[in-house]
Amino acid sequence: MDPFTLTALTALASQVVGILAHLMPFFNKATDAVASKVGEDVYEQGKHLYDVIHARFAKEADDGKASKVLQNFAEDPKEYLPNLENKLLLLLQADPNFATTLSQIIKTGPLQEMNFGDEASVEDVHQDNELGQGTQRMAGGERATFKNVSQNIGPKKEPRK
Repeated sequence: MDPFTLTALTALASQVVGILAHLMPFFNKATDAVASKVGEDVYEQGKHLYDVIHARFAKEADDGKASKVLQNFAEDPKEYLPNLENKLLLLLQADPNFATTLSQIIKTGPLQEMNFGDEASVEDVHQDNELGQGTQRMAGGERATFKNVSQNIGPKKEPRK
């Protein structure tokens, strides 16, 4: 694989931390009910991503500082997001194999998921993913109604009226 550019590594760090930030509340309340709420596959992929980062941070010869950054992020993702992103970027720059591993994990594409409650009325909602790969899901509770809703993976399309 070609070496990653600084721009590509920065984008990778940002993507990875963004994914973890959204899933961290679910990891902190890890139960079967929570896992089914976010979807087994999403939960497992996110957990795998976190575990790979955790293992790599634990190997760092820095008296546990990298692990502490990850621990702080796990406790308060919003507050410590920049710290984790910075630390992750440094390790990605120093370890091309780690960068390749994380890149492969997230290349399954983004997941765009919307879940609406019972009796929800959903109108004019459109999901677009121009990356060309990923998963989109939309679900409604009992008696939920949908009108003019679309999902698209690939080049952007104008929504149907």
